Amino acid sequence: MSVNHLPELFDAELYIAQPYGIHPVQSDEDNDSFDAIINEGTIKWCVTLDEVLLIIPKFVSTIEIAHSVLTQGKPVLAAGEAEIIGTAGQYIGLEINNHSGHYLPDAHSIVMGRIAFANLNDRNLNRRYVVLHPCLCTKLA
Repeated sequence: MSVNHLPELFDAELYIAQPYGIHPVQSDEDNDSFDAIINEGTIKWCVTLDEVLLIIPKFVSTIEIAHSVLTQGKPVLAAGEAEIIGTAGQYIGLEINNHSGHYLPDAHSIVMGRIAFANLNDRNLNRRYVVLHPCLCTKLA
């Protein structure tokens, strides 16, 4: 578990994100928003204590959105950034890392992130894929 190491900044970070309508998106709740965010560029992601994958865009215009906005500053199991493309449950991971100045996640965070992204349901084929690299999609049962 990782805690927000910069809680004193949270109110200001939320104030910055609010005018842009930034809120965490969960893949199985709002597919259109999820697809739009991943296809715009780098995302920030986290796995909550309830093992839910949440994402937000890293940047809106030129403003960087803080990781703490994902969970209202609450602790997470894993966090990082990723480059993902795709739509309708067919996603390809280009890059995933554990970069987060707020949560300072360890290397295991990348493993948890890969698992969380792998569990995105391929709604068209009703299969699950590990999101790793465009040439390396490993099917999970």
